[in-house]
Amino acid sequence: MKAVCVVILHLAALFNLRAVYSLSCLPKSDRRQFLSEGCSTFASVCIISTAPSPAVASDDRDEYQDVSSLLDAKTIDWNGPSWTAARYRSSTLQQSSSNYAPPASNSPVFYPTWMEGYHKISYKFKGASFPQGRKILTLRTPGAGLGSCLLLPNIGYNPSSFPIHFICNSNAQVYEDLAYNVPRTFEAFWTQAKVLGVQTNYMIGSNASSNDLSTKCLVTGEGCIAPNMRPPATRVALDFNGPTRRGGRVTQSTDVTILDSSVQGNVADTYYAAKTFSQYNVNQDLQLFYREVTSLRRKENDVIDGTIRVAAFLPKYIRGMDASDGDLYDDNEAVAIYDYDILLQSIDETEAATF
Repeated sequence: MKAVCVVILHLAALFNLRAVYSLSCLPKSDRRQFLSEGCSTFASVCIISTAPSPAVASDDRDEYQDVSSLLDAKTIDWNGPSWTAARYRSSTLQQSSSNYAPPASNSPVFYPTWMEGYHKISYKFKGASFPQGRKILTLRTPGAGLGSCLLLPNIGYNPSSFPIHFICNSNAQVYEDLAYNVPRTFEAFWTQAKVLGVQTNYMIGSNASSNDLSTKCLVTGEGCIAPNMRPPATRVALDFNGPTRRGGRVTQSTDVTILDSSVQGNVADTYYAAKTFSQYNVNQDLQLFYREVTSLRRKENDVIDGTIRVAAFLPKYIRGMDASDGDLYDDNEAVAIYDYDILLQSIDETEAATF
């Protein structure tokens, strides 16, 4: 049996298990038993990714209600392209990163103006649910393994607070500094991992994004001031060094694309957004799909609170790699949902540098 053994699982907290396993290294019978155990509550963390639109027009009210209602819905549906169109191409015949990744969204997510600058962010777990039952889960479910959901690199672990950054461009648009935020989030979640380099895509004009990646920004600082490194982006790739189940450390890569986003406007200083993601863990040849729904509420004293939920999806073609028991389920419906409260406190650049 072909094993995919680099990503170390941290399902113990999520599925009330004591052991930590490597992805797809267990016999199928053991994996089914492993994932069918009862679920206890667990704590986890997630980088915030949301955005506002300048206003909510009257004909956008229905869509606005739809996104906000996803925060309380019992289940969430997939809204991206077909699984075939949304996946990464792993063939060695692909000659460039732009052909390798699925088409990125042409609409970067822009944030409210009060998100500009540096913030200290913390997370509090609210709960997890499995809308279609636990029997259909496999170790290829987003969030099941360390690094298998870039928004939640280590489910079951609450890191210390850490800084994140948002940039305001010349058009007065505020957006997430992915080259700054993603490595810090990744290392905060997975303390044994060390990010070696980060790349993002970039915009072509005002309404189109390139699938090509910027020059790699290395931990040494090389390449980090490239002109295409800091604009709004809808794709990010990481190289990192992390431990393995069998001991030792291995350099690994992961690549994440925002396929689609929906952003609504300001209602009493509250903003809602939904994003759809495709992720590919290169070393494990592991394809993952998930959605994120976020709300932000501006409070007094430079404090922002909110809620976030991540919905994991498991296409049948992926589940079929590990399971052949014929369980019927709807792969356009989430198989797992993770909910969190988030809290942000505005800080200056000097304080951010102390973390």
